[in-house]
Amino acid sequence: MSNLTPIPLDPDLDPWERQPNETAKKHGQFVTYRDLGRTRTLAEAAQRLTLAYGHVRNLAVAGRWRERVEAWDRHLDAQYQAMWLEERRKAAETDAKVLGAAVGKLVQRLQTLRAEELSAGDFIRLMDVAMRHRRVLFGDPTETIALTSDGKNPLAERFAEFAQMPPEQRRARLADLAASVNQRIRAVDGSDDEEE
Repeated sequence: MSNLTPIPLDPDLDPWERQPNETAKKHGQFVTYRDLGRTRTLAEAAQRLTLAYGHVRNLAVAGRWRERVEAWDRHLDAQYQAMWLEERRKAAETDAKVLGAAVGKLVQRLQTLRAEELSAGDFIRLMDVAMRHRRVLFGDPTETIALTSDGKNPLAERFAEFAQMPPEQRRARLADLAASVNQRIRAVDGSDDEEE
């Protein structure tokens, strides 16, 4: 049966497009099958096309329908992934702007903040929030932070050191932290390029 000889697929065309040796009618039949979605069956296509199942099976073999719909499904998957990647990029950009604005307000507040009024707990919360958002935006892995010491908690030691600092030194440390976060936000926005 010569009508069961599979058609050649043109390498310059996507497999789901009409092929050079394919009539418009046969391509339309393929499209009906293709557009049934991932749960498509030849039986359902036969019903939609009002053709006998055996005839549709022969059309599918000759038209390489299975191979072509697999390529179509992969194409749709790639489009879906690209769409979500772009949505995640836009969300990260928006988050960076919001964080930048928040850090800007924080920097303004830090300049008038009285260090002696800032408890170690307040400092810890400030650091935690700023650094957590920074890691999320800039991709620093929180799981790979390695702390080594002689059995003591180094982070607690650093906070205790901060609590023991004179108010001037606390203010300077907080200003350095705010400036560092601001610099990183400007780097994400690309505004640090203008300063060079």
